[in-house]
Amino acid sequence: MNGEAPGERRRWHRLALLLPFIWQLGFAGIVNDIAWRPFGMPFQMVWQMAGVLVASAAIAWVYRRDAAFTARSEAGEG
Repeated sequence: MNGEAPGERRRWHRLALLLPFIWQLGFAGIVNDIAWRPFGMPFQMVWQMAGVLVASAAIAWVYRRDAAFTARSEAGEG
């Protein structure tokens, strides 16, 4: 191998957990300047609700990837 401990190469998918933070903090300045009011709500509120969905999807995706890697390693494939 290249000096990595077993399993270290498989953790790249956990970087997806940074997406909710980037969503909220990285784009806050851009979102505050939007005057569009979808469904009669301020755009910032819609952005926050969409962020909850993005965060939930990212967490679910990482959970499934971890479960798949665990199942593979327990089966002796990985």
